[in-house]
Amino acid sequence: MPAPKELDPTTGPAARFGADLRKYRYAAELTQEQLATRVGYSKSRIGNVERGDEKPTRELIELCEKALNLDGALLSQWPAISGNRIPKWYRQWPPIERKADHIISVAPLIVPGLAQTKEYARAVFAGEPYITPEQIEESVQARLERREIFDRPVPPQYLVVVDEGILYRPVGDDSVMRRQLEHLITMAENNWFSVQLLPYEALCTAVLVGPVVVAQENGSPVAAYVESALQGRVIDEPDEIKRLMDRLECVRRAALPEYMSIERITARVAAWS
Repeated sequence: MPAPKELDPTTGPAARFGADLRKYRYAAELTQEQLATRVGYSKSRIGNVERGDEKPTRELIELCEKALNLDGALLSQWPAISGNRIPKWYRQWPPIERKADHIISVAPLIVPGLAQTKEYARAVFAGEPYITPEQIEESVQARLERREIFDRPVPPQYLVVVDEGILYRPVGDDSVMRRQLEHLITMAENNWFSVQLLPYEALCTAVLVGPVVVAQENGSPVAAYVESALQGRVIDEPDEIKRLMDRLECVRRAALPEYMSIERITARVAAWS
């Protein structure tokens, strides 16, 4: 009998669910066929779900929960699998982000999502009008799950260019800001992460209207995500991407090198203490 396929839970919500389903099935000492019999689905369907080749339905998740005597461990993943906690206009982006081998984020207003701490992300979402505590926590969890791409054996290269104003703009209380800036410094210790600061004196206005993220594969930009106050959109037209890359290059040339950026970020950590 061939060995089970190695699972990579960082490739997306379906893959994460499949890896967990296999883990709990092993713990219950059940074969795929035995679990399939208990839930009333075919063995091939269970296999497809475990490999991440097929998204489970909510019904299947609930049946697996009951068959494996779980208490929400699998069902808690349903919002991520269904995409219900992600705005419709954003759902196209995470799969692109997961496939990228190089990501560039330029942020004029707040720290980019992939570089946010849990507390900072919570403070950002809490500022949305009419949002409930449950929706805040779901949004925070969805954002944290996106960071799992950095847990891979070979994570994507990630360059963040942040405006200096971000270091001064309070998001949450002082402790939230201090930990967020410390987190940027800690991330910069990884060889896959780089941070550059766009200083006030640069007088650069190339990307001031909102955050921009570019995903690259094999050295070439394949898509970009731009955001406004109401929603964002994914750009994949080559001409538009080129125009956007020209703007980003202006920002990168105006930004401080990483060692000087870290010095300024470190100085602001003390100010938030």
